[in-house]
Amino acid sequence: MKILVMGPQASGKGTQAELLSKTFDLPAISVGGLLRDLPEQHPLYASVRADLNAGRLVNTNVAVEVIKERISQPDCKNGYIMDGWARRTSDIEAFNPEPDWVLHIVIPRNESIKRITGRRICVADGKVYNIYTLPKEELEKCKGDLIQRDDDTEIAVNKRLEIYQTETIPVVEDFRKKGVLIEIDGMGLPDEVFSRVLSALELAEKSKA
Repeated sequence: MKILVMGPQASGKGTQAELLSKTFDLPAISVGGLLRDLPEQHPLYASVRADLNAGRLVNTNVAVEVIKERISQPDCKNGYIMDGWARRTSDIEAFNPEPDWVLHIVIPRNESIKRITGRRICVADGKVYNIYTLPKEELEKCKGDLIQRDDDTEIAVNKRLEIYQTETIPVVEDFRKKGVLIEIDGMGLPDEVFSRVLSALELAEKSKA
């Protein structure tokens, strides 16, 4: 089974991908993580690192080569759970994983903004906290100053959400037309959302049978 997990910033798609990975014993492939963690000895390392260091999106053709190499590994023979791909129509034109199902995690715009603008990073250990969701005693465990990343400000978040609306939603709609889209309410705790994911997948599989 191949599942593609999509959703706006801070929708929890990475968390849901990991939970799906454990449940179905399939590898979770985060395209962003795959590119960031590319080993120095990899022939495409220099190209990927140059784009990342410059704050650019990694060249699509280069990203596709890295993805294809990963999914050719033996642990992907029965499928995989992927997130961080198909952000633009050009992504799918370059490489369409032809997923069995596409999970679109949906949260309100104001919730996405709240989750991202509330993120703080501890300068001492690099841990990520959220001032809106973590109890005060948890926040106080940070041994250093809590800082906000430049791209986690409300202005930056709104810009990213606009890009998601104009570039990614058309891809989502294409998957809807193909009959493989499953929309999931992303509000609530991760386990609550995952319960909806499993129920929706079970229903979708039954309807396909």
